[in-house]
Amino acid sequence: MNYRKLGRTDMLVSPVVLGTMATGGAFGKPDDDASIRTMRAMLDAGMNMIDTAQPYGMGHAEEIVGKAIKGRRDQVYIATKCGTMREPGNPIPVRDASKEALRRQVEGSLKRLDIDYIDLYQMHWPVYTTPFEESFTELAKLQKEGKIRYIGVSNFSDVQLEELKQYCDVTTLQPPYSLVDRGIEAAILPYCEKNNIGTLTYGSIGGGVLSGKFPKERPTFDASDTRNENGFYREIFSEGNWPRTVKVVENLRLVAGNLGLPMVQVAIAWVLVRCTVALVGAKTPEQGLMNLKGADIELPLDAIAALNKVF
Repeated sequence: MNYRKLGRTDMLVSPVVLGTMATGGAFGKPDDDASIRTMRAMLDAGMNMIDTAQPYGMGHAEEIVGKAIKGRRDQVYIATKCGTMREPGNPIPVRDASKEALRRQVEGSLKRLDIDYIDLYQMHWPVYTTPFEESFTELAKLQKEGKIRYIGVSNFSDVQLEELKQYCDVTTLQPPYSLVDRGIEAAILPYCEKNNIGTLTYGSIGGGVLSGKFPKERPTFDASDTRNENGFYREIFSEGNWPRTVKVVENLRLVAGNLGLPMVQVAIAWVLVRCTVALVGAKTPEQGLMNLKGADIELPLDAIAALNKVF
């Protein structure tokens, strides 16, 4: 596996990294034993980073990550997030990036993960109730104290990234990006490339749709699934957008078939043409190892062009 330097950090990371929304129950009830086996199998195969967050099951995903990496902390970089929390009985995430809240959140993550420091601590979403100056000055203090090694953000714009320069060194961005969600191509990706900001994309296989596992008929999901009509991936699966999604999927199926490769690996390889890391979820070791192979694929230019033309 060819490891990549993550922005201005000293971390050489695997191009495919496990995202743990599914571990927290975002796509149906999680199987904790299977999640642990999946993480360990992927680490054994060369993956060296795991991305998680407190909102993924109200800390449950972080706890499972902690169990999976027990005894092998030196083999894995841990990325988690702050600023957004899920609380029992409240369906709406609470956003709090005050300096007091950030102190509580980092200590909570360290305890759940059962580690002494976090390699990459990311502000999950922009939090407008607290000035960026307060939030990111505090993150810089946590960095100096050794509780976190690097500061990143998720779901921030290029304009916001530029503003943050005056408060701390933000080394990474975690945006949504896939063949069915290409909104960052206009401004955000060029900004990150110009400023050497590492990119870790989530939703890299479009909530699973780019694996080709769904029929052409629009699927429906239960209330706990992030692909339902109120969930994060609703635009991909909405009634109005589903015909467009199907066109992208069928084009991917054609290109992957011509290459003799699984659709999911081609979708991941396409993301890695522009971005440092593709975050991809997996519920089983078989899924995880299948996804990892996407890191080893160098797509021909004509295949990239064919994938780009349908959106």
